[in-house]
Formats: sequence, C-alpha cells, structure tokens
Amino acid sequence: MVSILGRAVDHGYGKLKRMSTLSPPRRTGTSLESVLTELADHGYRTTGPRRRVVAAVLGQDTPFTAEQIVAMLPDIGRATVYRTLEILAGIDLLRRLMNPGGFPSYVVGQPGHRHHLVCKNCGFVIEFTNCPVHELVNDLIQDTRFEIESHHLEIIGLCPQCQPRQQLPTSN
Repeated sequence: MVSILGRAVDHGYGKLKRMSTLSPPRRTGTSLESVLTELADHGYRTTGPRRRVVAAVLGQDTPFTAEQIVAMLPDIGRATVYRTLEILAGIDLLRRLMNPGGFPSYVVGQPGHRHHLVCKNCGFVIEFTNCPVHELVNDLIQDTRFEIESHHLEIIGLCPQCQPRQQLPTSN
C-alpha cells in the first residue's frame, strides 16, 4: 500500500509509508522520555547535550543531516551530534539514507527492516517493508557461500512533484 495525497493505493509492493511533512514518520509512542529510556536500556547515559540532540531529532518531519542538527544546536559539539545520531540509528530509532552525494541523511521511523524511495531533488521519502531482495540474497548465499549479514535498498529518482510537467499535445 502506498499513501498518495491521503489515499491508500495497493501497488503489490507490500506496505509503503509516505514520509513527508503531511504525514511525518513516528514510532508508536515515541516521546523524548521513551527514547531516553530506550537509550538507558541499551546502556547509554542521558547527558544534557544528548537529550537536546534527541529532542531536535524527534522534531524533524523530513529527512535531515547531521550538519543540520549541528546548525540547530551550535553550543553542542559536532562529535556529540554525530555520535548520538549513530547511536539512535543503532537502536533502530533512525533510518540512515545515503544521499546521491554520498553523505547520510536520517529519518525518524518505525523499527524493523525497511527500504526507501528517495527523491533526489526535494528529499521526499517513501518507506516500504516488503523486501524484494530476499530471493537474491538467498541465491547469493547459495552461489558464493558468503555470510550475508544485512542489506539495504534505496531507490533514487524524482517524486511526482519534482518531475517535469509533460505538455499535452495541442490539437489543430
């Protein structure tokens, strides 16, 4: 299912979740306190700067970069911001996306295995849970005897709003 302009449409690709300012991705029950509790459960300390980074992250409705968080919190060290984002990605609160330029951006999302469609122009993201790579991974394991631990799939293109408008042919 994909949600387009508030309408669910089944394209046969499993569950798709639109991530935009119209429907921001949120983990069920995600609050600052629940995230801090989860960090503590994983053995991480709750420092003042880390609390502020987590609060800034939870306020993001669209994909963001570490540098954007650094700019929002100029009195917190760059290393603290980067480390906190990596910790949040490690406990499955954030999804790391690779931008076409090779640097990561992040989205707040639900836990579990996810893949993404990413607009290279505006950063619009659609998250989907159906994994079209499982059969390929199994074949690769069988053919190569490689121990595959994980994979990720990001499909990059232009969302409908960023695609050039096609002109309709004029009739004479």
